[in-house]
Amino acid sequence: MGTPEGSIRPPRTAPTRRGRLVARGQSLAEFAIVLPLMLLFFLVIADFGRIFVALISVEAATRDAAEVVANEYLAAPPGPLDQPASPPGQSYYDALHARAEAVVCAELRRLPNTNYDAGTNTCPDMPIVVVCIHDGHDAGCGNPAQPGGGGILSDCTDFTPPASSAQDGTGARWVEVRTCYHFTAILNIPFLPLRDFWLQRTRNYTIPCYFVLGNAECG
Repeated sequence: MGTPEGSIRPPRTAPTRRGRLVARGQSLAEFAIVLPLMLLFFLVIADFGRIFVALISVEAATRDAAEVVANEYLAAPPGPLDQPASPPGQSYYDALHARAEAVVCAELRRLPNTNYDAGTNTCPDMPIVVVCIHDGHDAGCGNPAQPGGGGILSDCTDFTPPASSAQDGTGARWVEVRTCYHFTAILNIPFLPLRDFWLQRTRNYTIPCYFVLGNAECG
């Protein structure tokens, strides 16, 4: 309802200096409470993004290493590819293991926790790489490709059971590469679940016999 004619409106009092200070103090207190929650939220989002990038990188590096080694085996096989593989000596397989390690290390060298040696193109202890040539003669399948590394950590659960060079009965040959990478979150705080992750991937790549007519794979 309108003000009756002839009545006097009460004067509007301006906020006092004390009132303004109280309001400003309340705003600062609210901001101080909300700011840590906002920072925590953004850091969690950032960590999930970093995990996704690292997982894609580990996936690609493992697949690429298996493909490179399969092609190198095909280029210099231990005997005719249309016959069962003959034992070439473990040094032959160790060189292929080192080649796979070099591919994985080079592709993951920019990830945190990767211990990359640019001079030798190796990563002595992280990520951990295990390579196996499935042709029946690779005796180093269960060992890390890094001969001077610290061995296989218990957190690398995909390395158990160890790989074996046994074939599947069809005569096919293939390369198996397993990679285990330690990811540390930004929010590495004891009471938070988002701390350390062990990103693991295993990829196989068939060694084909392109030039043996009538055979799709080496046997």
